[in-house]
Amino acid sequence: MTLYPDELQNTDGTITQLTNEELRSLLKEKDQELETLKSSHAAPEDSWKSTYELISSLEKYKTEEVLFYAAQILSEEMGSKDVAIYTVANREYARLYSSTSKEARRLGNSIKYVAMGELYDDLKAGRIYVNELKDPERPALSIAVHAEEDIRVILMFWDVSDDKHGVSPIQRLTVIETLLQRTILRASRYMSNFRRKNYLEGTNVLNEKTFRVLLKAFLDAKEKGLTECVLVEFEMGYRDYKSISLEVSCKIRLTDYMGVLNGGKFYILLANTDIKSANIVLERFQSIGFKSAIKDLQYKDIE
Repeated sequence: MTLYPDELQNTDGTITQLTNEELRSLLKEKDQELETLKSSHAAPEDSWKSTYELISSLEKYKTEEVLFYAAQILSEEMGSKDVAIYTVANREYARLYSSTSKEARRLGNSIKYVAMGELYDDLKAGRIYVNELKDPERPALSIAVHAEEDIRVILMFWDVSDDKHGVSPIQRLTVIETLLQRTILRASRYMSNFRRKNYLEGTNVLNEKTFRVLLKAFLDAKEKGLTECVLVEFEMGYRDYKSISLEVSCKIRLTDYMGVLNGGKFYILLANTDIKSANIVLERFQSIGFKSAIKDLQYKDIE
C-alpha cells in the first residue's frame, strides 16, 4: 500500500490523516535535524545524508516492528555485526528485545543493568560507555535512551568498525542515538502499553486481532534473525482461555504474551526464547496439569 505524504499508517493498518500544519511541522523538524547533523559533525554531507535517510526508513515500519528493525539499522550504520537492544522492565532489570547475532545475546535475555558497574554509571549519566579494558563480558560500546531521567532502552554493540568517513564510532553513535531517540522511545512506550489496551475484557489475554498482528511482527523478525520466539498451543479441554490464563500466568515472564487465535484457542508467545528453553516452559505447564505443544508457524502462515 502506498501512503501519501500527508498520511501515517497506524499499527492496525488504518490511516491517520495529518493536518497541513502537522505535516509542515513534521517536515520542518526533519530538515532541522539534518542541518544540525551536517553542521555539528565534520563528515562529508553525503555520508550524513545517507545515515539520516537510513534511520528515517524506520518510519515505514509499524510501531511493534520498530525495535526489531532498529537493531538491523544500527548494525549497518555502526559497522557492527553484534547489536542488542534491551528494554527496561523495571528499575533494576532489562529484557532483551532484539539482536542481530548469537554473540549479541551473550548476556542473556535478562540483565540486572544496575549491577553492571561502570557501564551502568555511564548510561545513567547519559554518557556512552566505552569498553576501554576490552572486558569480554561487556560490549565494546553502549548507550541508553532516556525518558526524562529514567533509562528506557539500552543499545549494546559488541563490535564496531573503525572510523567511517573520518568519523569515529563514538561520534557516529552520538549522532545516531540523537536521530533514533524519539522513534525508539515511542516504540518502547507503545509496547509497554500494548497489553492493557488490547486485552479481552476481564483478562490479561490479548484479543485475536491484536495477537495476530503481534505474532506476525515477531515471526517476521525471527525469519530475519532479529529475535527468537516460540508459539505454544494449549489443549483447552473443558476449560476456557480465561481460566487457563489465570493458572499459567505465574509460569511465564512479563515479556511473554498470552492470546487467542482461530476462534478462541489459547496460545502463548514466548519472546526471546529458543526451542530448548521453550521445552522447559512446557514442562512447567505440564506440572500444573496443562497439555501444550510448540506450534511451528512461519510469517506466511499468519493471515
